[in-house]
Amino acid sequence: MRLEVQDVSCGYAGKAIVSGISLEMGSGDSLCLLGPNGVGKTTFFKTLLGLLKLKSGKILLNGEDINKWSRKTFAKKVGYVPQVHTPPFPFKVIDVVVMGRTAHVGVFSSPGAKDREIAKETLEMLSISHLQERTYTELSGGERQLVMIARALAQQPEILIMDEPTSNLDFGNQIKVLCQIKRLTKESNIGVIMTTHFPDHAFLCASRVAVMGRNNTFITGTPVDVISEEVLKQTYGVDVKVIEIGEQMGEKLKICVPVLKH
Repeated sequence: MRLEVQDVSCGYAGKAIVSGISLEMGSGDSLCLLGPNGVGKTTFFKTLLGLLKLKSGKILLNGEDINKWSRKTFAKKVGYVPQVHTPPFPFKVIDVVVMGRTAHVGVFSSPGAKDREIAKETLEMLSISHLQERTYTELSGGERQLVMIARALAQQPEILIMDEPTSNLDFGNQIKVLCQIKRLTKESNIGVIMTTHFPDHAFLCASRVAVMGRNNTFITGTPVDVISEEVLKQTYGVDVKVIEIGEQMGEKLKICVPVLKH
């Protein structure tokens, strides 16, 4: 898998919200998108998902222009995990995950044994097989988020787009979700793009980071190279100390500590 975003401008009606965005990522990469509210992260995500038309530029997946694909072809290649999801009916978890197979099922067909088997495999991959007969609406926030990831993986996409996957989760469930994201990129070789409001999340599970700031600034690179005290100050307008706390499996471990002034 290779995703290329080439000099993209996107927005609404006649107005461009963000412009000149370029980035690349491949199989096994996890890209974390950071930035304050109101700079265009959601607009960029909607454009990546084909919900908004490009103003200019190209988005290529494996050299193909995704804006020329049908929605069914797009759904086979790109999975999406929303920030919040509450279904209108109390479906069982296994049925929610099977819904991810929709793009692979004919117009007048229903999911078959193979689709159900793939759904079970994704639940097992995320270590949540024990939830398959539970009612989705009765799950905790962390369990629901893992089920949504399973549903997206059941599409068997090449790239997974996640909108603040740890939003509204307690600390423990945040770490569980981040661990699964890192595991997916390492073991399944899938590409992941996620947004978050916490720079530490990029240190924990991302191989690449993109920082979208005010005045249409856009910086990409590795978390260690990009996430600095200066960049965080320029991006969020607060003082932050970036501290190296050691190494893990040959990688530097860093954390961000805000400096609270009286």
